[in-house]
Order: sequence, then structure tokens, then C-alpha cells
Amino acid sequence: MNIVSTIMSLVGPMIINKIAANLGVNQGIAGKAISAIVPAILAGLIGKASTPGGAGTLATTLGKQDTGILGNLGNLIGGPGQQAMTDSGNSVLGSLLGGSTAGALANAVGKYAGLGNSQSSSLIGMLAPVVLGSLAQTQKSSGLDASGLASMLAGQKANVSAAMPAGFSELLGGTGLLDGLTAPAKPAFSEPAPREMSHDTDSSSGSILRYVLPVAAAALAAIWFLGPQEKADEKPAAPVPAAAAPVAPDAAKAAIPGIELPGQVTGILTSLKSTLGGVSDEASANTALPKLQDILAQLNNAKTAAGALPVEARNPLMAMLKDTMPGVAAIFEKVLAIPGVAGVLKPVIDQINEALVVMGK
Repeated sequence: MNIVSTIMSLVGPMIINKIAANLGVNQGIAGKAISAIVPAILAGLIGKASTPGGAGTLATTLGKQDTGILGNLGNLIGGPGQQAMTDSGNSVLGSLLGGSTAGALANAVGKYAGLGNSQSSSLIGMLAPVVLGSLAQTQKSSGLDASGLASMLAGQKANVSAAMPAGFSELLGGTGLLDGLTAPAKPAFSEPAPREMSHDTDSSSGSILRYVLPVAAAALAAIWFLGPQEKADEKPAAPVPAAAAPVAPDAAKAAIPGIELPGQVTGILTSLKSTLGGVSDEASANTALPKLQDILAQLNNAKTAAGALPVEARNPLMAMLKDTMPGVAAIFEKVLAIPGVAGVLKPVIDQINEALVVMGK
């Protein structure tokens, strides 16, 4: 389970449109702000649950949440019940995280998305009940006590960290919201632990792989872009290490950190290509949105894994992305040019592109 994806799936295009209209901004700005607020609130709640007595307080608060709003957001936002929901959301969030922390979040969101402080506070108030309601639903369906809730949230650290937009984390520095993420759980794209090797193996097989992998990665990228489109539910193309296997023994491959990443990212890009290939109008864009949000979550996990590697270990991934990105950009441009599609998919496509750019550096 990825709690960020679960919550974001509740805030679909129709809800984003209503929020944007209510705030008096375009949908892209609203989507950008939402993508920052949801993981930031979750980060704060993870930190709360890790403090003495914090998990109990959070569990009690969640037990009082009305999960019915999750299926009624379309009527609440822009309707007579919006102000009450917003006020309640800000009040509950302030009591859990502290008023100054909630205020700092609003200020950071304003700077990141270009919103006024009142707009940011209003949006946070709208989203807080969605985040809390979703957690309450999970707590109830899974029968979690305070300890179980804390464990569940701790297991989401990697997902929350990966979902945090690039550049937004810096704006949260000093707010305390990220304190709970300082020791993130193992990311979804975990890499095999390096095994000890003899100097002979490192100097021969390891050095060969360092030259072979970038070439194999570039070839795989070309196959991805020029080859036939695959269905979204098909397995991704074989990872790069499989192509390099005849060159070096398994022990040598396992000893190089990040060797799996180019293949993993290529598989994600194949799914991206297939998903966008099915978009032809606004209706199909709405259908594709949940899948694209899941692809974004996978890319953010890969970005986190790549960021933990030394520069040399990232070279194969960077080589693959260098050859692939022009084709990806062309697909993005073509899809967003379809009437009605940009209003639905541009926010998530922009975030996908940003994640790819960061990994390619």
C-alpha cells in the first residue's frame, strides 16, 4: 500500500477543478499545491506518531473523523459545507502538529505554488480532512491500535519522502514537519546489499561492467522508444543486468550498487508510453490519470534510490535517460496538445518530467 497514492486518487480532476475555481487559480497551480500539501501533512503525522504519546493522540483523533466525506468531496468543495470542513481541517491539524507548524506549512506552500497565505491555509484546511479521513479508514479496516498505526505510518516513510516535490523540502526546513522522515524506511526500489569481492573480481569483472552498462542502457533506451508499444499490464522489458550477464558473473553484478535501476526505470517508461498512447480526448485522460499517478509514485521511489547512489553508480541510468528523454518529451507534447487533455494531465505529467530530469542529472 502506498498511502500517498491512495489519498491522491481521491483528489481527481473534478475535485482539482473545483478547488482551483474556489481559490481563483488555474488547475495547474492547484495541482502543484496539492502535490506538496498531501505528503507534507503525512510527514507531520508520521513525526507525531513517533513521539511519546503521539500515536495514541493521533489514533484517538482518527477515531473521531467522518470518513463519509471521502465520497462526498464533490459536493462539499464549492458547496455550503466547505467552510465548516475547512475550519475543522485546520483546527484538527493545528492541534496535532501545532499552530505554528501548520502556519509554516501554509507559508511554504504559498512560496512553492505561488499562492497567497489565505489561499494556502484554505487549501490545507480542505485537504486535511481527506488525509485524516483516509488514515482513519485504513485504521478501521485494518483494526490498528495506536502501536499498529505508528508502525503503518513508519512503513510509509519512503513513499512520503519520494512524493515530496523537488524543491519543496527546502522550504520546509526548520518547520519540524520533516523530522519524522529523517530515518526513512527501505524504499520500494531497494538495491541488493553489496557483497565482499576479491580485488581480482573487482578489477576485472567490475571494471568491464562499468563500460558495458552505459552502452547496454543506451541500447535499451533506443529499443524502448523505437519499438512497438506494449500494453500497460504486460511485464516491463528485461532489465539491463540481464543483457550484461554474459560479460560478468552474478557476484560482480551484485557488487555494483544501482545496477538494477536502468531496467526498472525503463519498465516504468514503457508503462508510461503505453498509458499515454491510450489518451485521445478528455474522457480517456481522466481514465489514464490514476495510472499516471501510480507511475509518478514509482518514479519518485526510483529517484530516491538513485539519489542514494554515488555518481559513478548512477552513470548507466543517466546514460539511458539522456537517450530516452527527447522521445519522452515528444510524447508529452503530443498528448498535451489534444483538446481538453492538458487541464487533466498537465500537473502529473509535469511532476513525472521533473522526476526524470532529476534522475538524469
